[in-house]
Amino acid sequence: MLQERKENETLRRGAVDGCAYSTVDKNGVEYFYGVATSNGEGNARAQTFDAFRRLDAALAQANFAGRVVKLNVFLREIGDKELVRAVMRKVWGAENVPATTFIPQKACDDRLALILEATAIRSADASDSDGAVKLTRRGEHATLVEYADVELGFFGGFGPGSEPVGAYERSFDAFCRMRRAVESNGFLTPQIFRTWIYQGDIVLEEGETQRYKELNRARSDFFYGIRFLERYLPKNVPLGAIYPASTGIGGDDVDVAISCQAIKTERSDAVVVPLENPNQTPAFDYAEFYSPKSPKFSRAAAVCFNGRCAVYVSGTASIVDQRTVHVGDPGAQAEQTLDNIAALIAGSNLEKHGIAGFDADLSDLAVARVYVKRPEYFDAIRAVCEKRLGSVPTIYTFADVCRDDLLVEIEGIVACNPTK
Repeated sequence: MLQERKENETLRRGAVDGCAYSTVDKNGVEYFYGVATSNGEGNARAQTFDAFRRLDAALAQANFAGRVVKLNVFLREIGDKELVRAVMRKVWGAENVPATTFIPQKACDDRLALILEATAIRSADASDSDGAVKLTRRGEHATLVEYADVELGFFGGFGPGSEPVGAYERSFDAFCRMRRAVESNGFLTPQIFRTWIYQGDIVLEEGETQRYKELNRARSDFFYGIRFLERYLPKNVPLGAIYPASTGIGGDDVDVAISCQAIKTERSDAVVVPLENPNQTPAFDYAEFYSPKSPKFSRAAAVCFNGRCAVYVSGTASIVDQRTVHVGDPGAQAEQTLDNIAALIAGSNLEKHGIAGFDADLSDLAVARVYVKRPEYFDAIRAVCEKRLGSVPTIYTFADVCRDDLLVEIEGIVACNPTK
């Protein structure tokens, strides 16, 4: 039986001009999730410097300076990524570049050339000088973190080589490059618990099929035979198929980019479990109508140890069972999407998956992304999200969603509230 919900004392909000952030207490370790933009004035170079300045001000205010482990850069023009790389190295130094993914998605605020989304980690004990948290940076594709007998891998920015042709071949090659980076940094592919996939022209035809369906075919073949997260699954709890949480979303580029996170630990209290949604059919059980090879991902992944639990919510849309609902109504789709996330992270659903003693609702989101299909839907979607998400640091970008009739997709990271 779930206990009465208490105020979440592990999650705090903060902001400086142009950067909203959350900090999350993970029992001796603090996480920072920040969203920074420029003032929208000037060219891409001026906006990039301004956005990094605002992010640095927020990191300093929250006492996370120099502790960024992951950076996502949402770009109006993907050709600006070399500019952002140069500014990042100038501002932070080449030795401090975190795992970075450049995402070809325009901000819904058309003044903005870019949005920065940063994750940082430090010890909660300021007198410790971060000796409890070891960061190892391996360039733009990997940052490794060790604390409390746990190792985390943040991996970013994987695309295909120049030789493969076609959505299937290029997606499969990008997955293989991700695997090589994961394994060359001491992790195993079955230890991946969260992936992000950005695919250009995601709903367009490719030959006699569709690009997203070809991506799903590549993911299914790449995942074939991999037994994900066996070491960390809860005991004596019946679960379905085990896959990482994931977002598969459109991008303005013509290609595919992939990033992921992985975990390894010998802690006896560590539980990493995929979550399914009580409102929805598991994606891997979708009918062949939606994709001949069903999407191989879970609706979320819960990572729990050391008395804390975080939920990584996959890209979520206005789907009940496996059907799109509220077709043509962006506001209603946003409402249904948030209802789906609320059901996914509720204490009753966590308990069903073997995670007792935690609860969560939408106010416990540390950060959220809202992908809007077209500009004419933005106002209605934003109104719903601002009402229901309140002060949650939120990114709004334009991106094609994997079905023609889906108008919005939302994902996020949740800091669950201990109930005892």
